[in-house]
Formats: sequence, structure tokens, C-alpha cells
Amino acid sequence: MNKIILFLIALNLVGCQKEKQNPEQKIFDRILFVYHLKQTVEAETWKTFNAPQYDVPLVYFTDSSSYIANPTEKFLKTFKSELLLEDGKVKIYKTQKRVDDSPFHMETGMTLGDPTPEFNYHSPFMMCSSFEETVKTIPDVGSTDEWTTMIIHEYFHGFQYKHKPYMEYYEKEIVQIQPDSLSAFYKTVPWFKESIDIENRFLLEAISEKDNIKTAKILRDFWVKRKQRRQKFQKVFKFDIDKFEKCYETMEGTARYVEFSLYNHFAQRKPDESLLKSDSSFKSFAKFKNYNLQKDQWLYLTNKTTYFYATGFNMARLLDKLGIEYKSRLFKDGTISLEDILREQQ
Repeated sequence: MNKIILFLIALNLVGCQKEKQNPEQKIFDRILFVYHLKQTVEAETWKTFNAPQYDVPLVYFTDSSSYIANPTEKFLKTFKSELLLEDGKVKIYKTQKRVDDSPFHMETGMTLGDPTPEFNYHSPFMMCSSFEETVKTIPDVGSTDEWTTMIIHEYFHGFQYKHKPYMEYYEKEIVQIQPDSLSAFYKTVPWFKESIDIENRFLLEAISEKDNIKTAKILRDFWVKRKQRRQKFQKVFKFDIDKFEKCYETMEGTARYVEFSLYNHFAQRKPDESLLKSDSSFKSFAKFKNYNLQKDQWLYLTNKTTYFYATGFNMARLLDKLGIEYKSRLFKDGTISLEDILREQQ
């Protein structure tokens, strides 16, 4: 009897070891960790972010394979896939063939324009490379935590696109002018860059100013400077930049705002020992220990990043500082922007 019991225990241990050695377990853990963080963001930062109606499928790429979490029916009809794991509301499949040959992914994308048979026509998909593949492209990414902040940034774009009024407005009025076009003006037109940098400085001063009267004065200076720049831009280039700038400030500024919220979350979070045992990429928390926003100038300075990411991020933080509710208004009305809501305070 003892021999039989010992034999069964040995078999059980071997089975457990095989399960732990399953190389795909890292992939499952990482995808589930992302879904856990979506719940965290909803609870701590942006209500409804994890609501089912705003869910976007996640495609996870290794160097040779692709996995899909919560795919659409159209995706499953397009790519032969095998269900590997079901954990609560998350279903993870592996595609028979890699979804595409692109070496790196970190974006939420879809096909717009005239109707096509593409699996992502008017249907956003979050696509990300694995931690290992991401490090090859962006060597500074030091941990899975940092990798997931990039994913949540992109996931927030999916959240935006899943609001029909916002998607319709973006497709009809905005998409023809891509962000790179605005960025090019900042990089090549000195007076445009100078004004943007001053406008952003006004936003930062308003965020840090404790006196309400002085804050109002700073904001008046901000609006004057912004109006002057846009009027000059229209005169010189015969083009009205307003709606494009406002849309991209809102789109990218709020995505950065949500990404940043995880920096503070990770600064207070203790490492998950069970994850550390199966995946060493969870080991590094150096970036988030005693986190200080001032050191990450790329988040809030226009000359350290694409300018409207910073101005939009700072507008969101300023609205927080002023105690103005804005999150429930954005995206439900496709046209409303961070700037529109801030202007209401004039």
C-alpha cells in the first residue's frame, strides 16, 4: 500500500513539474496579468475602462507564434485557432499560423474606410509583442510591469474606439490628418514649437499653482498664446489645425494619463512571488520604487516627446487639480475634447 501511495505521489509531482515547465504558462500569466490590470485601472483611475462593451481582443506575438485573447467570431473564422485556456471571462487561443509577419507590435489598430473582409474592419484589436520581443526593439524596458504599462496605453485607445460616436467622428473628420503631420510642424517650424513649449509651461504652472486667482490668470495667458499660434498657423499654412490638435491631445493625452496611473500603482505594489517563480521578467521594480514623476520628463515636457501627448496629459492632470469631472464626458460625445472642457472654466 505504501509503495502504491508513494508511486502516486511521484506521478503527481512529475505532472506538476511538467505543468510548471510548460513554456506557454508564461504567456498565459502575462495575458491574464494584463486583464487584471484593466480591472485595476477601472477601479483606481477610469470607471468603465473594463466594461464588457469596451473590451478589445488582445493578440500576443512571440517570434514565431501568435495568441489571441477573447477573439471575435470573425477572427476565429479568418484564422484557425485552438482554445488553450479559459480563465473566468478570458479565453486564450493559439492561431495555427502567425497573424502577420511584422517583427514588432505595440498598437491598437483596425481597418477603416470602405467595407473590407479584413477581420479587424471597424473592429479594434490590441496587438503586442512579447516581453522578450519588445526588449529587442526597446532595450530600456526592464520588466513585465513596464511592458504592461505600454500595453494599457494602447488598450485605452481600444476603449476610445469602442465608443461609436467617437469612432464615427474620428473616421469622418480626423483620420485623414495623421499625428505625424502635426508633429512635423513642431519639429520644423520654430515659432510653432516655441509657442507650444510656452503653452505647455503655462499648463504646468497652473497645475502647481495653489492660488485660484493666480491659476485663473495663468490659464488666461495660456488661451491667449494658443489662440495667437493657431491664428498665425491658419494665416501661414491656410489650414485650420484646431479640431485635429484637440482630438489628438485628447486621444494620446488620456492614454498617457492611464499609463501613468500604473506607475503609481506599481510603486505601491509588492512583487507577486508566484509570478516571479514562473517568469523572471517580473523581477525588476526599480523604475517604480519611490517613483517620482519629475524624473520622467518625457511624460510632461513637449520637447521630450510628441508634443500633444504632453499637453493632453497635462490638461488631464490640470482638470484633476481643478476638481473638474471630465472622464464620463469624453468619447461618449465624439467631438468633445479635454480643451473644450477646460475652456468651460474661462
